[in-house]
Amino acid sequence: MKRTSSRLWFVGAVTFLFVSASANAVIYQAESFNSANDTTAGNSGGACTNNANVNVDIQGTTDAGGGCNVGWIAQGEWLAFNGLNVPTTGSYTIRLRVASPSGATASVDLNGGAIQLGNFAIPATGGWQTWTTVSRTVTLNAGTYNLGVFAQTAGWNFNWIEVVSAGGGGPTLTWSDDFNSINTATWNHEVGGGGWGNNEREYYTAGNNAFIQFDSQAGSNVLVLEARRDNPGNYNCWYGRCEYTSSRMNTSGKRTFQYGRIEARLKLPQTQGIWPAFWMLGNDIGTVGWPTSGELDIMEHVGFEPNITHGAMHGPNYSGNTPFAGTNYLNERVDANYHVYAIEWNSTSVRWFVDGVQFYSVTKSQVQGYGNWVFDHPFFLILNVAVGGGWPGNPDGSSVFPQRMYVDYIRVYQ
Repeated sequence: MKRTSSRLWFVGAVTFLFVSASANAVIYQAESFNSANDTTAGNSGGACTNNANVNVDIQGTTDAGGGCNVGWIAQGEWLAFNGLNVPTTGSYTIRLRVASPSGATASVDLNGGAIQLGNFAIPATGGWQTWTTVSRTVTLNAGTYNLGVFAQTAGWNFNWIEVVSAGGGGPTLTWSDDFNSINTATWNHEVGGGGWGNNEREYYTAGNNAFIQFDSQAGSNVLVLEARRDNPGNYNCWYGRCEYTSSRMNTSGKRTFQYGRIEARLKLPQTQGIWPAFWMLGNDIGTVGWPTSGELDIMEHVGFEPNITHGAMHGPNYSGNTPFAGTNYLNERVDANYHVYAIEWNSTSVRWFVDGVQFYSVTKSQVQGYGNWVFDHPFFLILNVAVGGGWPGNPDGSSVFPQRMYVDYIRVYQ
């Protein structure tokens, strides 16, 4: 878990194509471009933009899934998305999500126009927020490219571009837990109230705050990790008698993983002072310590941000105050529905996803600008619900307990 609220941001992080087990595709959100050419100054879309290039017009969209789109597109403007890794030579389908009152033409290319992938005819959809998907299938050689979207004509809006293998295949499900029970051959209950390096205020119990129940919203049994404002066991914490109890479970010494897609379907707690997380630590932490062991935060949420989750990476010289970190903006409170939180991790990069949509990535070369890359060995899984601490702050008069994190499943594809 992140040790502090201060984070280092990398705008324009490199991305690559990984044919994911859940979606068999990767989607680049239009507003998450790495570089751009916009012929008009300023952002007509207002506060929706989180990109450093404020000259690109970005606005909220009413398309399915919400979020933002790039609009006010003029002829000759373009967006580029760096580091498209095509793993094998073959057929790939390129899909553009677009809207246009009168019709328009876009083109897609690689490496600044050196490789043309063809024009995409955008039909007249009848409105700026009336969306359709246009596509074409092309042959791509294995390699790493920069992906470009170019406006051949004006008068259209752009939501996302998807690159998907047309040949099928993909990683294999190698391990999963559907939580019909808490399997002690897989999971350990961590215990204690020493603050966990973050001045947290809960005491983690030996399983008293974790249980299985059927959840009709998930349609299955789920694991529940419950944070309570109580202390029937009269536990002592670093600050005195503990005010809260909760649960922290890990697979250390029982299940470890190196590389692949690691995902969990979760519904999160939400109140001031709450801090749920789904994350991983290097299995050598007992000998080399943190952060040399490495840490991958697949999902973190802090209660003062009702609609936001985070992903992060920690290692030597890029931990605590200076992690590589990305932020995902949901279109609802985090406790409203289940969402799938995932990373795709290999020997050269890590990418973060929510519901199959990538929101952040980090490469080995970026990391090595700060310290050693420590992500080429096995890691174990952790699920926990912390209460209080330096990043979320402590519960206050508005906080409601108990708070629950619901875990429908965890899956690993390799």
